[in-house]
Amino acid sequence: MIKIVLFSGGTGSIAIQKGFAALYGYDNYRMDVVINAYDNGKSTGACRKVFAGKILGPSDLRKNQLTQYELTYQEEIQNKSSYEAKLLDLFKLRFDAQNYADYYRKARTLLEGSDFLYESSKTYFLSLLKFFFQDPENEKYREAVQNVDFHDFSLSNIFYAACAAQNGYSLSEAGKKMSEILRIENRVHLISDINLYLKAETESGKRIGDEGDIVTWKNPKDRIRRVVLENCFGNEFVPTVDERNIDKVSRLICDADLIIFSSGTQWSSLIPTYMHKGFRDLIRDAKAKKYLVMNNVEDYDMTGLSANEVLEIISKYLDLDDVTILLNDNAAESMRHVDVKYRQIHEKLSMPQSREHIPEAIVSAIMRNYFQISGHISRLISDLDGTLWDEYGDSHTKVVGSENLALFRGTVFSGNSYDHVYVVTKEYFTHHDGGKIYCDYGNTFFTLNEDEGDMHTLNDAFALPCDMVAEIEKDADFAGKVINREGSVITVKPLTDREEKLSKIHRILKKYGDDYKANLAGRTSIDIMNRGLDKAASLKFVISLEGWEPDSILYIGNELTKGHEVCILGCGVRTLAVEDVFETNLFLKTWAKWKRET
Repeated sequence: MIKIVLFSGGTGSIAIQKGFAALYGYDNYRMDVVINAYDNGKSTGACRKVFAGKILGPSDLRKNQLTQYELTYQEEIQNKSSYEAKLLDLFKLRFDAQNYADYYRKARTLLEGSDFLYESSKTYFLSLLKFFFQDPENEKYREAVQNVDFHDFSLSNIFYAACAAQNGYSLSEAGKKMSEILRIENRVHLISDINLYLKAETESGKRIGDEGDIVTWKNPKDRIRRVVLENCFGNEFVPTVDERNIDKVSRLICDADLIIFSSGTQWSSLIPTYMHKGFRDLIRDAKAKKYLVMNNVEDYDMTGLSANEVLEIISKYLDLDDVTILLNDNAAESMRHVDVKYRQIHEKLSMPQSREHIPEAIVSAIMRNYFQISGHISRLISDLDGTLWDEYGDSHTKVVGSENLALFRGTVFSGNSYDHVYVVTKEYFTHHDGGKIYCDYGNTFFTLNEDEGDMHTLNDAFALPCDMVAEIEKDADFAGKVINREGSVITVKPLTDREEKLSKIHRILKKYGDDYKANLAGRTSIDIMNRGLDKAASLKFVISLEGWEPDSILYIGNELTKGHEVCILGCGVRTLAVEDVFETNLFLKTWAKWKRET
């Protein structure tokens, strides 16, 4: 399953999350979102003040967790009377009150009347509400709440803030608690859990003292030149990545296959993440492919700056040498072009001049590049087990496998037996178009238009001696376990202690000279064949017979980096190494969308 790390910049990252879910299904990849929480505006800023500046701002955590909740329960929330829909409405609720006491009364009445809630959740929410105000039942209110403007105030921000305050002033801990209540995986992470405030300085030396003012600066005559983080004493402090974190963002970055830096307000949302100590090195050393999505229009915090100038600023915090910049051809003119020194993709990613990207367009552009899909490829060839299909997967994995075979338009080229390959392809390979299907390391082929049992040998040169099966079965460990696979492969299974059994088979094969080999295969098997037979030998033979151009072929397999398919790398074909059926699923959906559009 592809592991994605998304660095959030506000609504741009929400669009990317929704784009992935729309194109691929939310359960077919893993996406972790990384945020900072220095927001200090509206109800978020009020919540921070209520707890004497000891907690981070909850709004970005809440928004991203609710996005993930909506994607997890997108079918359920279509029914407005469902538990999931009502819980979402509760977490999105904002309302006005004349003062602190009025807000508390309204919120308490609302929660007490929320009969859809589990009793434990209702009790917990009420306890958080009371804790936020201190002791409202006895008319004892925190002094800080008495100065709060409760206009358009988010109720769930109170939940997050109070939860953080109760758990060592840790917003990360609050995120864990809320993810449990929302019944979602905890996939939104703070770059660090140190409580700090975001400030900025302009070119003239003016100090901007609030994150909300940074967002709306819009002053090209006195641009922001840097942002700083200050602690509660007013001292500048730059945290290290993962400072005070229990769940490590650094580990997610190291393990990621794909890293995306979303569009968004750079000075107020993204650079405060990038500026953390150790961040630049972590990203530079990550094995993942990396993409940065450029804004469609000049943002208020960088008014008057072109895309190229924006990247020059970002490059102070982020090594862009191996980052691909995603540019929108329908963006404002100043945002369409960057220097040729940057890797870049140009696509139409929005309606002309729109501030908002089309979610599916962004994701499609990134994933086509990720999979290196291009017009040079005209033929797909794919391994079966572990790539298109997983015989040992759970029910969801089987659903994805069946979808893969329904989507796949190409040639199945499997190392498995005819019996297995025939059964799977007969049921699920609905777009086979009568073409040849290869099994037994490619040396046996058949078509689904033929009767079951009708099969053909590709190359008779790989035939095994007629008496080899009987010779192997003389050993008691192998009696009744030897399967002759159309004369070119012998499989012995099921076996335990396979390394020991492999040594015994090697001793038996010595009676036939040096022309034969035995390998571990699958989970309980040993395969025996001619030394010259492997998937590469068969594939080269097929390419020659069919007259295909090798460089027009893309071979997809899950053992191209290690295992039985490494040999394919010498066949002159393009290759795509996938981890499992889920990664294949993302590729096939990306490929199918691209084919429809070209």
